[in-house]
Amino acid sequence: MRPPKNWLTVTFMVLAVTTINLSKKQPMRIGLITLALSCLMHFGSWAQAAMQYNLRFPKPETRYVEVSLQLTAPSDTLDLRLPVWTPGSYLIREFPRNLDGFVALINGKEVPSYKTSKNAWAVAAGAGQKVEIRYRVYCNEYSVRTSYIDEEQAALVGTTYLLFEPRLMQKRHELRIEPALGWKNIATSLPEIGGNTWHRYAADYDELVDCPIQLGNFKSFTFEATGIPHTLAMVGQDQFPEAKLRTDIGKIIEASYAVFGDQPNARYLFIVQHNSMGGGGLEHTNSTTLQVRNQVYDKESSYRGFLGLVAHEYFHLWNVKRLRPVALGPFDYNRENYTRHLWISEGFTSYYDNLLLARTRLMPEADYLRVLSTGFEAVLGNKGDEVQSVAESSLDAWIKFYLRNENSANISVSYYRKGAMLGMVFDAALLNHSRGRFGLDSLMRFMYQKYHHGLGRGFTDAELEADFRQHLGPLSDTLFRDHIHGTKPIDFARFAAMAGMRLEDTSKRKPMAFWGASWSRQADKQVVNALREGSTAWEMGLQYGDVLLEINGKAEEDADRWLRSQQVGDKIKIKVLRRGKEVELRGKLGAYPAPQFQLSKDPQATDLQKRIYEKLVGYPF
Repeated sequence: MRPPKNWLTVTFMVLAVTTINLSKKQPMRIGLITLALSCLMHFGSWAQAAMQYNLRFPKPETRYVEVSLQLTAPSDTLDLRLPVWTPGSYLIREFPRNLDGFVALINGKEVPSYKTSKNAWAVAAGAGQKVEIRYRVYCNEYSVRTSYIDEEQAALVGTTYLLFEPRLMQKRHELRIEPALGWKNIATSLPEIGGNTWHRYAADYDELVDCPIQLGNFKSFTFEATGIPHTLAMVGQDQFPEAKLRTDIGKIIEASYAVFGDQPNARYLFIVQHNSMGGGGLEHTNSTTLQVRNQVYDKESSYRGFLGLVAHEYFHLWNVKRLRPVALGPFDYNRENYTRHLWISEGFTSYYDNLLLARTRLMPEADYLRVLSTGFEAVLGNKGDEVQSVAESSLDAWIKFYLRNENSANISVSYYRKGAMLGMVFDAALLNHSRGRFGLDSLMRFMYQKYHHGLGRGFTDAELEADFRQHLGPLSDTLFRDHIHGTKPIDFARFAAMAGMRLEDTSKRKPMAFWGASWSRQADKQVVNALREGSTAWEMGLQYGDVLLEINGKAEEDADRWLRSQQVGDKIKIKVLRRGKEVELRGKLGAYPAPQFQLSKDPQATDLQKRIYEKLVGYPF
């Protein structure tokens, strides 16, 4: 990213949270003075940008942002488009459905424009004509992947409201913001222009929409880690443990950096949005947006979950934003961008988010071992793992992962969960193959240097497998064939043993009763919301949507609690209400299909196994 060459413009590369105090008594006067000075100081810069956006929020309570876009037509017809998805969240979200009021003007007069597809508009402009496009976008979905506006704030994700012209995407884009009355703060990683916090720029469209913008009134603080400043914008929460956050997040940052040995950013921004529901996180090249509950700092368990989210999204600045499958950048914003490797991009990142907490002592050793064992249980106990490979799961993210229904667990596998456990498998295998000299850290660093710094692009399918084979040998081909492209169950005990650990399935001691139905409570009713294929419930004919009336002739307020008191092989008779009719079903309880693992250290572990354990778990053996 380079500053403009025009001598009238002084560009400060500031990626910080800035507070401007606006007078409530003289907003119009200050606005006019600011506008006049801005025009004088930055005329050259504004004229230099290929795409110039102006954002207004005249009535933020209506959830609308008003956009004015100025550009020079590269041909007789402009082709303007709005993305249909957000990178990092693999679902077509149809953002154009929220755009209305589209009008095109030349010299203040409207010119013909019309839609050509669900997310594209054509404008009859004339090559070289300066055109203004006006439109507005409704923003009422508060998540890390969408935009939200109310009287207190605007949380903006660029793909949801910023049009692009395909022929101008690689050129400079600029953004002016007119904040709603009373909004004093902005948090974004877009650089300022001329010290004006409300005037920002990006080298191209990809960078523009990769930098979320938070507006409103909120506290923030900055600390240094890995030699660069990191800022936390704390939205919707005035009370938080700043000192603890500085220390703990600093540890995570340093541990993440140690994996790759390179800090590619000059600054980094965490936008932390607090609300009553939470909502996860979304990665960006030099920032992230996190949504957490207001009470997240109150309990150790929830606070650790927050730190895991921080670790996950921060690790993404290397793994997926820079080390990535070739399909994930540059992006096609008009349609699905398919890859078979989200098990690395998301799954390995999920592996590291817990491992980094263990390495930094933010997660006790026993808890981390439990994370591994429950992960093994989840993978081997998932019915969908028998029918869908993790590579196919990545490819199908667009139609299955984000669009789950009552049958999803029977036909799909999570590339997050299985990918994380594959991370452990490859880590153990690499450490064992190298006799403890290098593990997954080394392979990740090698690939980061090769593709990001060396080739400047993502990796292909063939290149990925070749790199793993180079570091792991023939075992790599077996793992790819059986567990990535295939659905063969993973022998986790084998890989745990490489690190001197014993993996025991305790469910064999006393099997738990299982009938394969899960229930949701609707008012005072228990309703079937999912069925495991092949289970007792499935075979006896229970259906999705059935309302439970009786079990063995008695009304049961809690079917799951009742099940815990039963034994494998017990006969059951249940009565349900189905489409207004009572139906009676009979069956016999089966055994819980997932293993229940206990992971422990092997007292007979060799010195090599102990060394591998210490690198794999992050604690001394």
